[in-house]
Amino acid sequence: MRPLLYVGAMMASTSPKDRQKARRHAEEYERDAVAYPDERGEILLEAAAQWAIAGDPERALRIYEDLIATDPGEDADYAAVERISLLFDLGRTDEADAALAGLDRARLPSGPAALIAEGLEALGRLEEALTWFNIACRDLLAGDAEEPADLLLFTRPELQGRQRVRRALGLPSDPVDLSVDEGEDRLTDTLDQVASSGRPYAGSFFVRSDIARAFAEGLVHAAPDTDESTYYSDVERGWRASAEEIGAAKFRVLPTTVDDLLRYADEQGRDPGDEQTRADHLRDRLDENAPALDWPPERNAPCWCGSARKYKKCCGSPANR
Repeated sequence: MRPLLYVGAMMASTSPKDRQKARRHAEEYERDAVAYPDERGEILLEAAAQWAIAGDPERALRIYEDLIATDPGEDADYAAVERISLLFDLGRTDEADAALAGLDRARLPSGPAALIAEGLEALGRLEEALTWFNIACRDLLAGDAEEPADLLLFTRPELQGRQRVRRALGLPSDPVDLSVDEGEDRLTDTLDQVASSGRPYAGSFFVRSDIARAFAEGLVHAAPDTDESTYYSDVERGWRASAEEIGAAKFRVLPTTVDDLLRYADEQGRDPGDEQTRADHLRDRLDENAPALDWPPERNAPCWCGSARKYKKCCGSPANR
């Protein structure tokens, strides 16, 4: 659930060009949903989000309602949450509240519950937000966490949301809040060690306009089943896995164009399709202070992949863990 943003404000802040682009993406996603029935739910969630950006929220609502009625799995849960979010965006608060009351709290997974909590927090409905953050964190509140506290801050940001709301309500710290503080301290120590060691935690990705060309020229190093439609989600998962492996929750990531990589490889007499060439290109460009991004971005910041969606609603969605 996004912070309250009425569609009129959305339309005012989105250019006609961006709306046309979103419409094209939405239409493509709907075609893909037919072509790839095994991934129908996930693809239609993307289509609905693009229709909302394109200025056609009613079409987005219809897609969400169809998924709720026909998909028995997690995609229906996310569709229900996205529908509530959009109703709030449209100012249809009574409908949104009725839908919220109809959710099965005992069954709803932590990801959708966390999105509801964040949305209610943004609306200033803190008591309700805390209820939903507790639902999102119920396994952690029961002591079932297996990851170190600092990595939990990265993989389970609802912990910080819960602590943030509890503090806003003036509640004293409980053991879970204290574990968040401990994780933040350990994360700070880890980042300080990384900075002092000079070890570069960084990654790179191809910009959206170059994805098709990067695949066509064999420049993408990814799992065999990665294609243009899954590229960014797979890159996100790879960075998350690396973060867990090396114990660092922050990277610098470099948006890369095919032309720049080919130019570098030509200058160095190297194979542009070689992984080491790509790694050296990344290191050299960062040494030259090329424009790079902090990853992961803040949850409400634009996603690093250039989709124009918020990170928490795009690559940073709990569905992409």
